[in-house]
Amino acid sequence: METAIKKSKVEFEVYRRRASGFTLVELLVVIAIIGILIALLLPAVQAAREAARRAQCINNLKQYGIALQNYHGANNEFPAGAVMKQLPTDVYASANAALLPFFEEASLHNLYDQSKQWEKQRADVSATVITIFKCPSSSTPNPWYDKLLGTAVDNTLYGISEYAYSMGYTDAFCAAPGVRPGRIPKAAQGMFNVAWGCSMKQITDGTSKTIAIGDASSDPKWKLCHRAKCTAADLVPDPLGELPTAAIGWIIGEPSSTSFYSALGPKGSIYACTIEPMNKNPVTDTFLDYGQYIGDYGAFRTNAAHYCKASYEGGLHAASNFRSDHSGGCNFVMADGSVAFLSDSIDMASYRARSTIAAEDLNNE
Repeated sequence: METAIKKSKVEFEVYRRRASGFTLVELLVVIAIIGILIALLLPAVQAAREAARRAQCINNLKQYGIALQNYHGANNEFPAGAVMKQLPTDVYASANAALLPFFEEASLHNLYDQSKQWEKQRADVSATVITIFKCPSSSTPNPWYDKLLGTAVDNTLYGISEYAYSMGYTDAFCAAPGVRPGRIPKAAQGMFNVAWGCSMKQITDGTSKTIAIGDASSDPKWKLCHRAKCTAADLVPDPLGELPTAAIGWIIGEPSSTSFYSALGPKGSIYACTIEPMNKNPVTDTFLDYGQYIGDYGAFRTNAAHYCKASYEGGLHAASNFRSDHSGGCNFVMADGSVAFLSDSIDMASYRARSTIAAEDLNNE
């Protein structure tokens, strides 16, 4: 009897120990449930992170809007996209550089030598990262190591810019003798160009409806093709054998041109236009055709009616399209400093009208 009781106690203890643990099947079920929960939660976490990045991007553009308003208040006009002095081919500063004091970057502005062209600035100046110049939704390294550009100029490391100044419904780079703004029809003219930054009084169709600056991501997914209307079929590796992307330094106000294309391949810029839809991918590069540019420059000497033709009129220049890593469209700073999100399904006529300073006479392409 005593032996039977002891045997029963042992069997009960074994059963109790087994009952207190997980079986393999139970463990696998628990793991499966955890996996399902993670799969359900991950998109929500990613969406929350992107919402935060998007909010930061909007805040960056608001800072641009404030800087533009303060610059205009001090100078009665907005900064030129490219500051030139004696020659129409020598760029001393970009609009970003001109705005530095209004971004609370006075110390960096003091290091910028206004007597030297942008490519002759100190390496530590061109490499300086300015946080609000980059959208956090983009995965592009910042600063950006531009090995190809380093074959043409002294510096290779650049703090990047992912916001572009609006040229309007034109991709024509245009300057006149005296390094003054060349003539572009007002119905196509945007707020910025080389040697050109408009004033408030020149915006006749409403400052809250006129695009000043917009998203211009340089994330690696945005490849570059050459000239307007280019497609994926036109993608060509650069001289390093890689498909070019749109990364560009904030310091660079000079568009890539005929003189550098063979060495650099397609390049992005701090400029964009509305000839093509936003979020077109591959992105059209920014390209200044030297022959047209100098030809236009000389024509203004004798022909008051001359104007710089866009690509849809037979012009040879190109300017990139706006693009963003935010789903469905792009963020834009308007001339009054406000920020608006425009859907990439917007009617093209409306989109182009918003990018010009006098859209009432705008003709569709």
